[in-house]
Amino acid sequence: MYIYLYRNEDWSCSPLNKETDLCSTIEPIASNTWPAEASHHLEHWLVRASQGVTKRANSVLAIGEYPKDPQWLAKIEQFYLSQHLPAIFHVSGASPAGLDERLEAEGYSLDTPCLLMSASSHEVAERAYNKRIQQAHSAVTTVWTDKPDADWLAAFLELEQFPEERRAFYAGLFDRMPEAKGFVKLLQDGQILALGTALVEGEWAGFVNVVVHENHRGKGIGYLLMHALTEWSMEQGAQRQYLQVVASNQPAVSLYEKLGYQASSGYHYRVKYDL
Repeated sequence: MYIYLYRNEDWSCSPLNKETDLCSTIEPIASNTWPAEASHHLEHWLVRASQGVTKRANSVLAIGEYPKDPQWLAKIEQFYLSQHLPAIFHVSGASPAGLDERLEAEGYSLDTPCLLMSASSHEVAERAYNKRIQQAHSAVTTVWTDKPDADWLAAFLELEQFPEERRAFYAGLFDRMPEAKGFVKLLQDGQILALGTALVEGEWAGFVNVVVHENHRGKGIGYLLMHALTEWSMEQGAQRQYLQVVASNQPAVSLYEKLGYQASSGYHYRVKYDL
């Protein structure tokens, strides 16, 4: 089994040591933060479908050993064919040995390499606080809710440049997210500058939908947002935190590294459109 490790904008393949890699621990937790509209288990694996919106919610989370059923691939492809969707696999360090090579041989193309990054909550809180003091954004207000209100959801679609047609999907997704969860927005003069969602399970906090308005990037707003997410999650008992970020998003990766995050492992998708 191999994972991708991010180094200076290049991807290199390195052997995975499952005893030390956090992927096997975090992947199942992270999957709970993005629940699909419909899902079923194929033994250890979770098969997910959500009208084709996002790869994460429309892919097989291949964690653990292969299914014992020798027809597992045919059955998965038949399921996605019945949903009028491409077959997609989420392949990570928690996937069984040889899966990536098997899918490639079956015509699945590699898509969206991502990083799984983790950090100590206390370290991120301290670093983000220091950055916050340096930036001195005293006029920014932080507002938390336990579910996204209409303004939060509208701003989310706008900042992510998602079409209005996705509103119902994301509203349902946020409602399905498990407790404890919180939705934050940073405001200045009535304008939403940034958004984020925090979810806590055990000692781990996961952050998703972390986005800053394009007109306010590079001004330290990201540090304010990460400080708010970290402080809230620590109040819920989290001691560690993780993020899943597209590897090519260098500004985001750089921000997280400055806050103490390290790339624990990588994952990507394997996609087959012609079923």
